Amino acid sequence: MIFTLIRSFPCLVRKVRHWLDRTDQFDPDEFYGLFERASSGEIHSALFVLNVWSPGYAAMKEWRFDLMAFMSCTDSDNRQALLNWMTRPYWP
Repeated sequence: MIFTLIRSFPCLVRKVRHWLDRTDQFDPDEFYGLFERASSGEIHSALFVLNVWSPGYAAMKEWRFDLMAFMSCTDSDNRQALLNWMTRPYWP
């Protein structure tokens, strides 16, 4: 489930905790809107989630995930979340 992936990124949990507590339906546009004021690491993590959720929809919205940009600006806990997914990928 997409919420499991979101919760695996500490920076996303901190940013969207209240949204996670009140929703049970994933709306990618609403989720993306939560990052209008966010750090680079939060934005790149969110873009990763959106691209896992639906690569086609993410491409249509021009929500491009850049692995090198992500790796250069995030901390080890969030890098580990991405690496964990890459080790055992799943599509929500």
